Amino acid sequence: MGNMTDVVITLFLDPVLKAEAITEPASRFVHSLFLDMARGLAEMFLVDGEGYVSENANSNDMDAGNNTTQQQQQFHVAKTYSTLFDKSQALCHFMPMHLDEIQRGLEEGAFRSVTARELSHLIGSAFDESEKRRALLNALAAASK
Repeated sequence: MGNMTDVVITLFLDPVLKAEAITEPASRFVHSLFLDMARGLAEMFLVDGEGYVSENANSNDMDAGNNTTQQQQQFHVAKTYSTLFDKSQALCHFMPMHLDEIQRGLEEGAFRSVTARELSHLIGSAFDESEKRRALLNALAAASK
């Protein structure tokens, strides 16, 4: 299931990572698309109340209070079996961010699963030329050496 998940994620990641220009409406759309993809893929890894992959767990049986916990457990299991799940989550979080938030995310390790080259390309594609953008790209270039 993890390999199949990675194939689907690759279909979503490749066009985004290769995009030359990402507009603000496109960023919001990609963010929403990646959220939906993550939820759908994570549901393939059904989790029982103890946090273990279960053959009997049924996502329709969740009540509203357990929904978030169940989803967190499913995301955790999906990350265990899928090598690209973390990267897709990082890109999902990147999309609605401003440059200051991206800087904080870098400091907090939010983009660990994304290479400096990929992140630099995304920043260049999503943000207009500015002093903040230039400083962030320079910091990424220095960190990758």
